[in-house]
Amino acid sequence: MSFFLTGNAPINSTQGTATDPSTATLIAELDSTNFATQSTRAIQVQAHFYVGASTSALWWIEHATSTGLGSTAITDRLIVRTASGQHSQFAKRYAIAFGERLRIHMGSSLTGDADAKIQVEIIS
Repeated sequence: MSFFLTGNAPINSTQGTATDPSTATLIAELDSTNFATQSTRAIQVQAHFYVGASTSALWWIEHATSTGLGSTAITDRLIVRTASGQHSQFAKRYAIAFGERLRIHMGSSLTGDADAKIQVEIIS
């Protein structure tokens, strides 16, 4: 179940369908430089992640400090699974500094189509 705070416009990520994605394929990403604020302090956000694939899938939802997919850039990882032909929504709160990003990619290679989207709402 999700909720939205009144008065805060949602910020949407890149999105699309990836065919036969590998673990290095970013399916959705949202860079915090797209937020209206360039505060030097971290801001609190409520993030909603929408993921699904034509077959059962393992997803890595990450908060990272750079574009690199290496573990040194990752500050938080949420690992989720979706059933074949199903989409799911996951919600999580983050403290994000300017220049950091949220992203979604596969935890293992997939044969089929995969879709993902991130929607963020600033809450402080």
